[in-house]
Amino acid sequence: MTRLAAAFNAARGRTGLVPYLTAGYPSLATSLEIMQRFHRAGARAIEVGVPFSDPIADGAEIQHSSEWAVRDGVGIADVLALVRDFRRDAETPVVVMTYANPVVCHGTARFAREAVAAGVDGVIVSDLPPDESPDLWEALDQAALDTITLVAPTTPPSRLPAILARCRGFVYCLARTGVTGRSAGDAGSLPERLTSLRSLTPLPIAIGFGISTADDARSLAGRVDAIVVGAAFMRAVAEDPAHGVADRTDALARALIGALG
Repeated sequence: MTRLAAAFNAARGRTGLVPYLTAGYPSLATSLEIMQRFHRAGARAIEVGVPFSDPIADGAEIQHSSEWAVRDGVGIADVLALVRDFRRDAETPVVVMTYANPVVCHGTARFAREAVAAGVDGVIVSDLPPDESPDLWEALDQAALDTITLVAPTTPPSRLPAILARCRGFVYCLARTGVTGRSAGDAGSLPERLTSLRSLTPLPIAIGFGISTADDARSLAGRVDAIVVGAAFMRAVAEDPAHGVADRTDALARALIGALG
């Protein structure tokens, strides 16, 4: 059983938190401290973003964090070293969120091999459909990495079987269209979408995009297996990147977990 499967199985029936951070924002050392605090707070899993120059799925907060880390030269090798350092004393599952370009530039087979060696459990390639770049998907499969796929309110029902067949670990259900953060978008009927997904897959379902407060978390408790929160954590970092970052992100994580019950 993978670490992701074990984490969700151990908390069956309880909604957990999957917090996101961009590796290297504001520094790799601080990123490690944030991850350690997430672990101690009881996060279900941790999502770590690979800094990228063109993060098209992300809103202003995560774009800013990515630009900051890219300027500091943070790349895939640094992200994997960060996970390796975290793994020295923590078993919380780690999911790496990336775009296809950094993986291809690093080398798909090399990335998959090094990710496993570092202790990565799952990968989100947010701009790669499941029927494109089969060599990349095959490399992740051969390394036994969970491949988490995205389902949006606009995903046609006819596409769901292919997307879910590619999915491992958990399904990432987007709460609305648009980019991460506070942007507006079409949410569709969330209860209907969740019912449809549950009829098609036994995998846990996590919901993200636009979730930032304890009230948001409370409204989803018991309805999904996890919530994914990213932009709110990056806003907490941006308040003062030089001071108190780990304390602010830890306080937010604990408030969200507390609201989930």
